[in-house]
Amino acid sequence: MEWLRPLIGLTVRTLMGVLIGGTFGFLGVGIGWGSFVFFGARSGDTLLLFFIGGASVGVAGGVSLGWLNLHGNSGIRLVAMGSLLLLAAAGGSWGGYQFGSVQDVPCCATADVSPITYIVIGAILATSVVALILNLSYRALPLFRR
Repeated sequence: MEWLRPLIGLTVRTLMGVLIGGTFGFLGVGIGWGSFVFFGARSGDTLLLFFIGGASVGVAGGVSLGWLNLHGNSGIRLVAMGSLLLLAAAGGSWGGYQFGSVQDVPCCATADVSPITYIVIGAILATSVVALILNLSYRALPLFRR
């Protein structure tokens, strides 16, 4: 039963990161859209940049909260982890957009899910995987030092 405790901890942290990250990601998309409207931008590329940036910041912040461990972590390690998660969220949201934008077939059918949803889902997946790998490597380092 001792092996079950870390597994449950990782599962709960991953689930909380996905839930909080998804909520903050869609909130970030809303803030990005509001910024686009209120700043008077006109380009579609600018709107896409605001969507990807808002989703990336929201998801990275949410997943960071889900995986936050203040015990034994220095400020430098927390900033490095946050920066790496933000980079992963930006890459994941760009990949999600690239996947979601080609789901619409002009001649025959339209997609049921908008590319904005794929932006947030891509950011959540990439950031959660990076956070899980970081935590697993952090827990495995003492085992290699023995």
